[in-house]
Amino acid sequence: MAASFLMFPLMACTTAKATAFALPMERATECRSLCEQIDMKLGAVVIIMNSAGCVCEPKSAEGMSPAVSGAAAAAGGALIQANAEVNAEESRRREAARQESSQGRSPGTGPGPSHH
Repeated sequence: MAASFLMFPLMACTTAKATAFALPMERATECRSLCEQIDMKLGAVVIIMNSAGCVCEPKSAEGMSPAVSGAAAAAGGALIQANAEVNAEESRRREAARQESSQGRSPGTGPGPSHH
């Protein structure tokens, strides 16, 4: 019993993979091209769940410290995550409205008056 108690906290501390999909080299090539289109250079590619994002930095930032570049990548990742959460919430709202509509109620009106 004590052994299983000690193993549970270790198992509970695992994280999901960064992505469940293959990451083709084309993502980095696309990011590099996008950054060049706005006269910047690619600083990082951010991968979170099923999304990839580009972090562009000024070309004059050649001597930029890895900490600054890492902060830019982290900020880009946070934006991707926030966007994914907004999209998921919008999907949940649309699904709830669709379900309410299919049950003959107007969205947001609740189950209707009760008859006692």
